[in-house]
Amino acid sequence: MTLHRWTLISVLLLAAGFSSAQEEEGILTYNPIQAERANNERDFPLRERGGGSLDLPFFDDFSRYSLPTNDPDIPIAWQRWEDDAVYINDHFPIEPPTIGVATFDGLKGDGLPYNFFNPDAYGPADTLTSLPIDLGNLTPDDDVYLTFYLQPQGLGNAPDPQDSLVLEFYIPSDGGAWYRDTAWIGSDLTDFQHIFIPLTDIGYFQDGFRFRFRNYASLAGAADQWHLDYVYLNSDINPETLEFIELAIMNPEYTLLQEFSAMPWSHFKDDPQAFMYAGNTEIIERNLNSAPVNFESGFRVEYEDQVWDMPNSFANTNGLGIIETEIESDDFVFDTTVNDTCAVFTVKHYHEITDATRQNDTTSFQQVFYNYYAYDDGSAERAYAINVPGGKVAVKYRTETPDSLIGVFIYWLPFLQNNEDEIFLLRAWGDNGGVPGDELANNFSFQSPNYYPGYNVFAYYEYDQPMYVDGNFYVGWVQDSNANLNVGNDKNTNNNGSKLFYQLGLGSEWEQSSISGSVMIRPVFQSGKQSVWNGIEELADNTFSIFPNPATNQLTVQLNEYVDNWYASVLDASGKVVFSSTAAGQTHTLSLESLSSGIYILEINIGDGLLPTRRKFIKQ
Repeated sequence: MTLHRWTLISVLLLAAGFSSAQEEEGILTYNPIQAERANNERDFPLRERGGGSLDLPFFDDFSRYSLPTNDPDIPIAWQRWEDDAVYINDHFPIEPPTIGVATFDGLKGDGLPYNFFNPDAYGPADTLTSLPIDLGNLTPDDDVYLTFYLQPQGLGNAPDPQDSLVLEFYIPSDGGAWYRDTAWIGSDLTDFQHIFIPLTDIGYFQDGFRFRFRNYASLAGAADQWHLDYVYLNSDINPETLEFIELAIMNPEYTLLQEFSAMPWSHFKDDPQAFMYAGNTEIIERNLNSAPVNFESGFRVEYEDQVWDMPNSFANTNGLGIIETEIESDDFVFDTTVNDTCAVFTVKHYHEITDATRQNDTTSFQQVFYNYYAYDDGSAERAYAINVPGGKVAVKYRTETPDSLIGVFIYWLPFLQNNEDEIFLLRAWGDNGGVPGDELANNFSFQSPNYYPGYNVFAYYEYDQPMYVDGNFYVGWVQDSNANLNVGNDKNTNNNGSKLFYQLGLGSEWEQSSISGSVMIRPVFQSGKQSVWNGIEELADNTFSIFPNPATNQLTVQLNEYVDNWYASVLDASGKVVFSSTAAGQTHTLSLESLSSGIYILEINIGDGLLPTRRKFIKQ
């Protein structure tokens, strides 16, 4: 598709003055997760795969990262492909065969569009090429098939009829020529289709055979998406009888809490049982074999060196199809004694079985307890915006624990243009019968969207002054122009229908959103600043800035001016220096890989008799 034909979801047209004013849902024109991986690649030492051609069977279900990478944490033996343009993920497909797919769209491997300047640009986009495969000891009589599962759209954007995904085969002895075998024409969402492609040309049966998928699509964003899963190439295949001895988890889990994916630790500790998911947890699995399967499932919770395991007795599946497995939780509640200020638990859902692929038998997530609430799972599949001057966006939250609201995390996404020069005013409202009511306080500081690469990386904005909240409240912004201030919309969760409200300019009424998903806006509370921070005050100046915050593996420090020599120190909650680093210039990046999750202080000392300057940051 081309972006001028992209269909907006319009839920309100004003009768006069603002006939084009609306709330809109759009495609992603930037993938921050791919961008973060591409940035990290530059820091890894180069390495080569070696080992020659692959032998049969060739297999990849994308439940782990299998593209070329220098990341030392990813074994070279996992690599199956020559290029890294596709997006391996578990949040765009709908009911995939197994957890994890390769998504084709109009974004490069670095998360940026192939053509950012022409919204109508169209052509070949992502390519996924297999490593060389040795077929030299086989012939067309050996029933060699390439088989895989394919779905258009998923939770993303549907490929139009003029869009396509093509499959091509490579003949080494023919001057290295590629031959198109099959093309699939774009369509709206369907279930995953199991596709079989026979290899019949004698030229394919050589050492060095390869195959590749390539999509033809809009080159200006994550449009015209296809999702590929469970790629398998082998001999002696009969499409009428082929089955896989495979029971696989299909979807990622993201929380054990009833309503939230994250919440303030101090709020949770006030009444832990009330916030936990009521009843048993559930995982969705698929059996790729017609025979029933006996298996044991469960979930495991880890915090540092502590483990809580909730195994279940053996269960029995039916044949081919989707299984919804309930896991008895035994009224599990997160242990509130592990930490006074914050906690991050790793939760793993699993099933125990000996089958084709062990890596798709487990899914894990982090249950975060800091000083903020969240509905979303940390990933954006679409972008949400309104397009009217004076327009307001508000997300409803409820706290059972009275506290001071101090700021908001917002996950911004660019769309066609960088909106860092646009401005908005941060807002918080009380409740007025189920819609936003009076503003809780005046906020006069102008803000602008900030964009950061990475998963679950939000920009933080502080209110002019803390605001007391208890019960229902709303957080969001009022914008200055008709520019789309696109915020991430998580399509794997769905809270917008009851939590998201918008107002299209002065004099209009609050409206409830009709766009599904969970807009990625999170309120931040004073509760995260416990007594351990007493005596460690931030100096209110503009000597430097840090990003992203919260951070994952890296934290970048940006001074307001060039300094020949300066020092950066990281302190823990007690004020103890964890490590220090010498820097020069205006920008310096710190590695946080050695730090455990928690809240830290960054202290900058630029000498010349000036006092050190400090900022708090969160390591996720």
